[in-house]
Amino acid sequence: MPNPTTPGVSVEEFTKLPYSIALADTAMPVFIGYTELIPDDYDINDNHNEKLKISSLLEYEDKFGKAKKENIRLKDSRDGGVALVTPEAQFLMYYSLQMYFANGGGPCYIVSVGTYASTLAGVQLSSLKTGLDKTETLKAIKDPILIVFPDAVSLSESNFYELYNYTIGKLGTKNRFAILDTYEGNSLITSNDLNTIGHFRAGILNPTNQAAAYFPHLKTILNYTFDEDELPIVHIGLQEEAQDSTIFYEEEIAALDELKNLAVDEVSGELVNGFILADLLDQAIVIAEEVNETADTKNALTEAINDAKAVLNELYDAAIDDFIVPEDLDENAPLFSRGFNALKTAILNTEDRLGSANGLTLKSLQTSDSLLYNQVKEAIKSLKVILPPSSAIAGIYGRVDSIRGVWKAPANVSLNYVIAPTEKVSDQEQAYLNIHSSGKSINAIRTFVGKGNLIWGARTLDGKDKKDDGNDNEWKYIHVRRYYNMIKQSISEALGKFIDEPNIPQTWLRAKTMLENFLNQQWMDGALAGSTPKEAYEVKVYGTKDPITGNITNPMNVEIKIALVRPAEFIILNFSHQLQQS
Repeated sequence: MPNPTTPGVSVEEFTKLPYSIALADTAMPVFIGYTELIPDDYDINDNHNEKLKISSLLEYEDKFGKAKKENIRLKDSRDGGVALVTPEAQFLMYYSLQMYFANGGGPCYIVSVGTYASTLAGVQLSSLKTGLDKTETLKAIKDPILIVFPDAVSLSESNFYELYNYTIGKLGTKNRFAILDTYEGNSLITSNDLNTIGHFRAGILNPTNQAAAYFPHLKTILNYTFDEDELPIVHIGLQEEAQDSTIFYEEEIAALDELKNLAVDEVSGELVNGFILADLLDQAIVIAEEVNETADTKNALTEAINDAKAVLNELYDAAIDDFIVPEDLDENAPLFSRGFNALKTAILNTEDRLGSANGLTLKSLQTSDSLLYNQVKEAIKSLKVILPPSSAIAGIYGRVDSIRGVWKAPANVSLNYVIAPTEKVSDQEQAYLNIHSSGKSINAIRTFVGKGNLIWGARTLDGKDKKDDGNDNEWKYIHVRRYYNMIKQSISEALGKFIDEPNIPQTWLRAKTMLENFLNQQWMDGALAGSTPKEAYEVKVYGTKDPITGNITNPMNVEIKIALVRPAEFIILNFSHQLQQS
């Protein structure tokens, strides 16, 4: 109370606002994987470290760097061009963050389990497990959160499923929700007569409503990052590593033999036309020169070509002088020994395993072969990154939560930065994905004409329509599970204000009023079903009476019943037609 010392009016303000409930974060992802850099003051073992949190891609680049620079690998093509080999990128964190923010993602946490340079053996299962374990103790990360492993597909298939099963085992203890990918981006048969979906359902041991899986992978608009200054180009020729020259140049050898046979037939006649022989040898030289353009070792073949050209000139001179070559020309003549036979022998001893850019950097290629340099640059621009969908889906969760609310199913929503899924999914194929006897539903990503690329499913990994006991599975939808996680966390934190308050009816009334105000607002926003608040929710707050004394004892009991909304997953149109009576 104020203690005035002079005459006048003293004013004292009292806060009379009722207790309220603040909504917990609903789509705060934790990306667990490898990064280019680790900040100096970053310590994953520091439970209070707020530096794990980023709010933008620019902030990620500043703290954790960019994508790993891949080595440029080229492969000669039969049409004379050069193809850029798609790199087997193992570290996908940076590309995944690009997709996350492009699809509406907001603040998130980065749990770096190592740098690219420190992980020479590639993505390690033990490191990803350790990163997941740290999310259990990090006080900077509050529930509920989304768990994403951008690098999981870089593991071996057995380790991939071991990581996911380990993750699912951790989900039940916390308000965590995992977004899972399939190991492959298509449904081709891989082994044991199982396709990608079959392997996924066999590999994931237990269905869970705290996770969701998506298929297929996505072809994005992103470009791979290549090292243009330091790493040498690996340029592979047309010839395979273990391919014999006899097999590789089979067509060329057959063409040379055919030309030689025509020449033999020509010299066996009564009159020999020198111009015909010269033309046949000229065709053989052209074949040899085409081979020589891409040959790794050119000396022997170049000498054979030059020698054959000398014989060709002699044939032309003879043909011009006499038109008819002397009749004693046979298979031992220079036309064959220094011509067809020498060219064939040289080709058989030639290899095309390396391209002209092998060992150079792209920067040095710019001055040595500007044409090839421009071809490679265009190929780099046209080669797009293919990613598993989990990171883009995490962004979609955030976008839907902020625009509509966590109670809206994250489906029938378009994906940004996506050219197309890696495989087209039909209605029949989605029926197999969407509902399965195992309960392990997999949500399809599909392309529709005029609509683009849409998420076309919203089921958890426990998505059976009926449970074994015959009752509806109340947790088969993603947004129902996530909304419950959010509201449970929000109410739990709000009720913490009543700890150590007197366990009396006045306290119960304040708690009940706070909860009813919160749930009424949720109902008005469309998060709860029912035409009236009474149908949407019910709140009871009461104490526990001692059966002997009748006194109120701990605890204070709170019972909340809510009617969660479900999506109109299947819409059935019934039409009737009645003929007009005449």
